[in-house]
Amino acid sequence: MQLCFRANGNPDLNIIPEWLSVELSLDTRLPEYQVWVIPWIAEPALALGTLELDGTVAGWINYLESWGFKDIIQVDCFEFFSPRADRDR
Repeated sequence: MQLCFRANGNPDLNIIPEWLSVELSLDTRLPEYQVWVIPWIAEPALALGTLELDGTVAGWINYLESWGFKDIIQVDCFEFFSPRADRDR
């Protein structure tokens, strides 16, 4: 499972669970969040029932909305982790 999303909204970043990595990007016209599902934490949490969702992209989007994210779209993780992404940070 390698899932990455772009979103905006007003999440409380102090209570984001450990299976999500969230960075605020100011490179766009409006502030935007880059959200990455950390698979080595999320997959065991799903298997143990600690994280209750169906594991689909739609399920993750609904889950992120419950944390206060809005206008969530799935993106290719290459956008976050490519050499160009590192250069542009």
